[in-house]
Amino acid sequence: MTKNNISTFVSTERLSDFLVDENYKILDLRTQEKFGQGHIVGSIHVDSELFIKRDDEGINIVPEKGVILTVLREKGVNKDDTLILVDDVFNLNCSIAVWVFHYYGFFNVQLLDGALSKWEKENRQLTTEVAFYPPGNIDFTVENSSIIITKDEILMNIYSEDYIFVDNRSEYAIKYDQQGGTIPGAKQFFYLDIFEEYPDYFILRDLKIIHKELHEKEINEDKTIILFCESAPQSALFYLVMKELGYPNVKLYLAGYEEWRIICSFL
Repeated sequence: MTKNNISTFVSTERLSDFLVDENYKILDLRTQEKFGQGHIVGSIHVDSELFIKRDDEGINIVPEKGVILTVLREKGVNKDDTLILVDDVFNLNCSIAVWVFHYYGFFNVQLLDGALSKWEKENRQLTTEVAFYPPGNIDFTVENSSIIITKDEILMNIYSEDYIFVDNRSEYAIKYDQQGGTIPGAKQFFYLDIFEEYPDYFILRDLKIIHKELHEKEINEDKTIILFCESAPQSALFYLVMKELGYPNVKLYLAGYEEWRIICSFL
């Protein structure tokens, strides 16, 4: 069962308040090297590759929950924790991780708006000390298959008026990258257009404005919205924005245009 109006983005100011709350844990998904150079106090380093898996053809598939749970429990993550995920600039590694959490029915997870870049720009506290926690008890109890779509389902519904396909790549990518192209009938909404740009970081734009722009493109709540990009992270981030806005039926084409490009060669 999906959840609507999921609050995903947390400000640097709010995160500062959470640092003394033991019910919150920060997962830093940057490289081990960057983590070692400085991280938010109390952070736990987790390899972003934990949330990414590819099949034998190199196409994205859902990672196994057992592998994820083993690592998170070893890191001290509990089922009652609220997790705040941190990345470098655009939160792309974090966005696919949050989507995976949602897939497995864990919704107490948020992204740092502006990512670590904004935190650093504001001269907020960093440390090189590594926090250690006792083994955790996090668990996943469901598989939320309503937020993913496969190529076969797309082929069955590609001309359905109940479905809207949204390509989150840039116009340049759609026209020129790797021979260009998109899913027939897809609307385009570049993922970077959800951000307000500052010299050293990006933060989420006003959600009301994003909502208005979605409606201007006729991407409305009464349809099933299918999001895709080249290989998922950009669309996973867009998925989280749409859930913030309360869109009830949003699915991620996890395999992305990487797979669709192969399909097109056989059509």
